[in-house]
Amino acid sequence: MLSVLDDEVAESVVVNELTTVGSIWPNAQLLEGDALTGSASALAIGSGQVRNLVNPSNGSYGETLLRSSNLLNSETTVRMNVLSNLLGLCAGAENTQACDELLSLTGSENTLSALTSIARQPWKNVSQLYKLFDQSYPIDKTTELRSTATLPYLLFEPKSFSLSLVFNGGGALGLGKLMFDGKGSMWSGTNWMPGSQSGVVNNIGGGVTHFGPGGTPLSPAISGYNGQGINGVGWGTGVSEKYAWVGAFNNMVGVFDLKDGKALGPATIDGEVGQLQGVATAANGDVWIADNTANHMIHFPGGDYTKGKRHTIDGLQAPFGVAVDAQNRVWVSSSYNNKLTVFPGDAPDQAKTIEVNLGGRGIAVDSTGHIWIAQQSNSPQGALPPGAKMPPNIPANAPQPKTIMEEFEAGAEYLLTNPTITQTGMVGLISPDMEVVKPDIAKGTAYIPWGVSIDGNDNVWVGNLYGQSLTHICGVNPANCPAGKTTGDVIHNYQSGVIQMTTDVIVDDAGNLWSANNWFDGEVVINPTYRGRTSTFGGGQGFVVTYGVAGPVQNPLMGPVRKQS
Repeated sequence: MLSVLDDEVAESVVVNELTTVGSIWPNAQLLEGDALTGSASALAIGSGQVRNLVNPSNGSYGETLLRSSNLLNSETTVRMNVLSNLLGLCAGAENTQACDELLSLTGSENTLSALTSIARQPWKNVSQLYKLFDQSYPIDKTTELRSTATLPYLLFEPKSFSLSLVFNGGGALGLGKLMFDGKGSMWSGTNWMPGSQSGVVNNIGGGVTHFGPGGTPLSPAISGYNGQGINGVGWGTGVSEKYAWVGAFNNMVGVFDLKDGKALGPATIDGEVGQLQGVATAANGDVWIADNTANHMIHFPGGDYTKGKRHTIDGLQAPFGVAVDAQNRVWVSSSYNNKLTVFPGDAPDQAKTIEVNLGGRGIAVDSTGHIWIAQQSNSPQGALPPGAKMPPNIPANAPQPKTIMEEFEAGAEYLLTNPTITQTGMVGLISPDMEVVKPDIAKGTAYIPWGVSIDGNDNVWVGNLYGQSLTHICGVNPANCPAGKTTGDVIHNYQSGVIQMTTDVIVDDAGNLWSANNWFDGEVVINPTYRGRTSTFGGGQGFVVTYGVAGPVQNPLMGPVRKQS
């Protein structure tokens, strides 16, 4: 058993079953035997997150876990109690057989490695582990409770033993794209202002939110960081060595100092721009931003925010997601059509086009140079399913939407008024030589997939918007995947009551997932009139951290993914 401590622990320290669970999950990818190994940022994240799950000073639950949204809306507390009780089977000689079974199910020689194994692959042997708990803690016929188990406990077999917590504050409402800096802090532009009745029809835009490695909000609670006149940010968040960048809905690029959130922009650009989306930083420090409604790319050489230059690229329409590979090629998805545009960073006029199955959103490059893209539809209206008819208020031959919110409104209205539509979308895999390798990955699981990230094992994570889940996909190296899984196979689809309609999932330096709750109640999002008690339910509430399930990476993301060393 163990307790992992940060620099805030008081004089007294408790080590028990609960602190062991709460300490292992945020550090699962950093544990090698009984040693914690990782970079300074990885260890800061891992140790800083422990107190959200448990209190090492008294051996009980952490304050974040006890907040209403986590305690009442997720299985995290009851899963932790069951895991603690499974660990307790090895505490005395009377349970030798049950303890041996726990070690056998996890292929372990001791309890530390057993729980580490469960944390890393929380979906593995779930039925057997729950059955072991069920048999070891029988129901007392008199009380109708498992009187020797910790209350509350699971009443149903879980889908996995993953642990997730939601974090709020710092101006976080309707987060789009998440990014980390080099010290493990998270940055994100926000669609809407917390406390407002915002949706795609009527809205008050938010600013930029900033959280420390342990999930503590550093930006102001309502406005977030601003000071530049930003009125809402969609998918446009990026981080370079010194700055956080956001592409705003109100035709500007915001720039912030990573040290203190000081406003440095708006960035200087050589002409007028439209509403902005994806931001990517190249290995050489160049920053690229997608101008979604004006159909061009904005380039900041060397990350100099005073020297923005627009590039018009033949055939590029509604650029959305942006990624840069190791060859300094810029890959751009389109939310208007099923084209993927590729051009050299030093020669944008030499662009080439690849046709994929559906219109795209998020895009990511793995360490081998392969491209992974989230695909939603082949409709000019962005989020509509293939072959769908337009909503009554939108002509069938409608041109590219003039605003990002118009595009979202069209797609959401169709899906919400057609309950028979239960799935649309897939993930595509493109080779470094621009060939479509697999066009329809996760078909049947993906439901309006959005953000795509690569972990340190070159496996793939997708923020599944309408599926309200985080989808784990086997990458190009099956040796890094569970037995029986090959490239493109879904490994697991993570869900929790605190994971809402998510547009992004990213991997931190310790191997935890941070995902963006972008929408909460879809009907409120598109409603033009007052909705009574639910009028503030449009934007997704905060972000979620799911612990210990991904290969650690090195942040910030500059070029392709970098494995944590």
